[in-house]
Amino acid sequence: MSPALAIDPAASKWPRACAEPIVVRCSGAEDIDEHTRQLQDWDLNYDQLDCGRFEGQFTDIRLPGMQLFVETTTRRVRQRGTLMPDSFGIGAMLRGSGSLSINGVQTGVGTLLMCNAAEIDICTPPDCTIAGVVVDAAELVSAAESMADLGLQFKPDTLLAMTPPETSLAPWRSLLLAAVEAAVEQPAMLNDPASRQRLRDDLMLTLIDAMAGASRDDGILRFDNRKRVVDRACELVLARPDEPPSLFELCRRVGASPRKLGYCFQDTLGLSPGRYLKAIRLNAARRELSRKDSPNQSVYDVAARWGFWHFGHFSTDYKKLFAELPSETLRRARARPAS
Repeated sequence: MSPALAIDPAASKWPRACAEPIVVRCSGAEDIDEHTRQLQDWDLNYDQLDCGRFEGQFTDIRLPGMQLFVETTTRRVRQRGTLMPDSFGIGAMLRGSGSLSINGVQTGVGTLLMCNAAEIDICTPPDCTIAGVVVDAAELVSAAESMADLGLQFKPDTLLAMTPPETSLAPWRSLLLAAVEAAVEQPAMLNDPASRQRLRDDLMLTLIDAMAGASRDDGILRFDNRKRVVDRACELVLARPDEPPSLFELCRRVGASPRKLGYCFQDTLGLSPGRYLKAIRLNAARRELSRKDSPNQSVYDVAARWGFWHFGHFSTDYKKLFAELPSETLRRARARPAS
């Protein structure tokens, strides 16, 4: 029998919420920035990449030393940033209309993604649900050391894609979803310390069992040339939002032909350079229009700051991407009560 995994909340470096017996949060949003704000203690930025109204749901269960989460997004989204410090995040895509890309590497249902402090860059497909856990790094390393070679994988700045056999992945996935459902519907069940301990132990042990039998891909930690080209092109566009470079100038400055630039973007993000670069400028304009702290700004001012000089085209492109006019975004921000 495996020993119990001792967790000392007082010694945890996690946010205070993790030291409480149990914290359950369920949120829904029809605004991508509002959805992003629900991700407490995660430093992630989201950009919407395909057209249509965004809807997102996030369920967050905090136990001492462990977080359980389920996230659903309806649109194709690029997520960039980091999770909590001193922790490992492990997740799997449960469903999605297409593949998931992490650091330019395509994965799908059946792959475990594991991250420790490394910067992540994920593109999720439309109608995507991801579930997982965030665990105290020291706890996971300690538990994994009992299995040959497994503990050696958990190094600082780790980013792994692991593909376990379905027979070992299914028990962890099933237990995780059952635990989230129980915590949401009957949170009192986890008020008992012994019950919480058994749940943590079972989740940790089924997770480690899945990892122990998995094949792994270390390539996602290495930012290959395609992703470097994409990131450099994005930097150049965002450095001059009011006067974005032409496609010719972009190719010249990143040192790539139009054909190469095209397949770099397609392989990494699933979009052409023109569509993606316009999308990130539209997302940036939307974030600015959504801000409560700039009551005197106009749609025209924001559009010009992000290089959209033809207001009619800006409004059309904006509505096509976000399913609302920029004036509606601004009106809703002005009507929103102060936090």
